[in-house]
Amino acid sequence: MKIKAILAEHNKYRDEVGVPPLRWSKKLAASAQKWANHLAATGTFDHSGAGENLASGTAGAYSVTQLIDLWGHEKKNFKNGIFPDVSTTGHWENVGHYTQVVWRKTTEVGCGLASGHGKDFLVCHYNPAGNFIGQKVF
Repeated sequence: MKIKAILAEHNKYRDEVGVPPLRWSKKLAASAQKWANHLAATGTFDHSGAGENLASGTAGAYSVTQLIDLWGHEKKNFKNGIFPDVSTTGHWENVGHYTQVVWRKTTEVGCGLASGHGKDFLVCHYNPAGNFIGQKVF
């Protein structure tokens, strides 16, 4: 796992909006790895709970930073507001990964990566979780 690259990619997006950088959490990384292993073993693509981002791609085709950039690219539909009114499309789901990455109150991240069924699965867990109704993103 490329911890420095994962942190740098998250913090690049956070720096753009002026929120403090995330710290790596071994505890969150362990839970994220467990879920990534589950997704790889089952070939499913479901969330395990709140405070989580998922990405997948053809095995070996994407770096972890490219997978994180899938979330970052949602920025194009983001509008600063009170959650869930944060998307120019009218659907917060179109920016939900991005808002979790830049959520001001989030301080820690831990990620896991696993391969199976011809895909790589990246799971990142965040603490505290973001995307809370009635709160500002940053």
